[in-house]
Amino acid sequence: MSSRTKIILAVVALFVLGGTALAITLGGGGGGTAVDVAVSVQEDLAVTITAAGRIESGVRADVFAPTVGTLATVYAKDGEQVTEGAPLALMDTVPLEAQVKQATAALAAAESQLAVVNKQEPSCGDETAARAGTNAAWAGYEASLEAIDSAEAAGPSSTDIAAAKAATTAAYSSYSLAKRPYDALKASIEASAVPVPPALAELEQLRIAKEQAYAGYLQAKSAQEQLTSYSGAQAIAQAQAGADQAYAGYLSSRAQQERLEGTNLSAERSAAQAGVDQARFALAAAEETLGKATLRAPIDGVVLFSALAAPGADGRTPVAAEGAAVAPQSAVFTVVDLDGLRFSAEVDQIDVTSIELGMTGLINLDSFAERQIESSVAEIMPAAQLTLTGGTIFPVHLAIDEPAEGILIGMQGDVEIEVSSVPGAITVPIEALFDEGGTGYVYVVDGDTLVRTQVEVGTITETRAQITSGIGEATTVALSGPTELVDGMKISANE
Repeated sequence: MSSRTKIILAVVALFVLGGTALAITLGGGGGGTAVDVAVSVQEDLAVTITAAGRIESGVRADVFAPTVGTLATVYAKDGEQVTEGAPLALMDTVPLEAQVKQATAALAAAESQLAVVNKQEPSCGDETAARAGTNAAWAGYEASLEAIDSAEAAGPSSTDIAAAKAATTAAYSSYSLAKRPYDALKASIEASAVPVPPALAELEQLRIAKEQAYAGYLQAKSAQEQLTSYSGAQAIAQAQAGADQAYAGYLSSRAQQERLEGTNLSAERSAAQAGVDQARFALAAAEETLGKATLRAPIDGVVLFSALAAPGADGRTPVAAEGAAVAPQSAVFTVVDLDGLRFSAEVDQIDVTSIELGMTGLINLDSFAERQIESSVAEIMPAAQLTLTGGTIFPVHLAIDEPAEGILIGMQGDVEIEVSSVPGAITVPIEALFDEGGTGYVYVVDGDTLVRTQVEVGTITETRAQITSGIGEATTVALSGPTELVDGMKISANE
């Protein structure tokens, strides 16, 4: 319930009771009933909102563990003054170091997998050898066709024989071109202690290309020999068989070339690269966590141990200690700056709209009954909170600028925030105001007699009521007391 609501209800109760005591009658003589009286005054009427609250640190920082684990060493003491960066505790680093080793091994495995994929893709040398083998096979096939023509022409001419020799020479050149990369890789593998599987696969491809080129050479050479040893029908048959064999060799070489040229491992390479990137990120995260195993003070201030979950054997909630379990969700320590204290008021949702930044507030702490702290509104929180009784409040923070000697975090009290002021108002104590049927009135003291006088009421605070018409300044009015007041009553005034 808001302060304003409490004030209005209090006034209504006075109206309904029509004179129920709110002031203590001191008693007196003079033949009339003794009543307390007061004089109306002209003053600036301050309208305030009162809210309960407590002292908090306006500058604070929580310290969290980087991961789930336990505390191996606690360096700080509860309530100790520390500087920014000072070590507060050290987590058990054994499991954190194990995570770094695991992440390092996972990265090495991912990089190895990427290397295997890269080796599986044919090199430029592989494709060159395959093309040479295809060309040699085609040359052998063309030579075999010429051999057939020569056989059908009843014998080869000198031109045919010369062409066959040229084809044989070209086929041998292609074979030599295919043989060189195979011999080089084979020598490299034989010199290696443990052959790498991708290198063996490449050697096999070069071997096939070399053998195909060699087959083309043999075919061309055979065609040449057939021309030089022509024997009629038998020669034609042999030439045809050679042509068929040469064409089959060409098709095989062409298929090998197309397979090598069409090999695309981009998807496998992308997956392997993604694995490497993920492993690197995991390693960096593990190294960062290990680097944060020492919990440090984020600011200058006083260390407060944050309570951990389970109560100890003595029934008390334990604080940060060696062997205590910690997790990123719960602060292990809180560091507060005692030079930056503030009062956090719980303002009712009805009253919060009347409060603005910079408004003056007077703080009264329960621990200092005779001390009043002047302050001002520094922050109005935009999100509501629920009280234990189900009410809705908004935290309003007031800065404490004066020396905070003796003021401790958690001290409770209340604050009066001046939200408005009525200048030059005619006011009377709230106990002088009565109501009947919605009409306000006061009892004016005329000599020793009470005169019931109707008034118009303006602003009402907890202690004073503004009278806008009906009486003026310096008018003596009676206050409610044990005896019901009535119009025309004879009284003895107690001022």
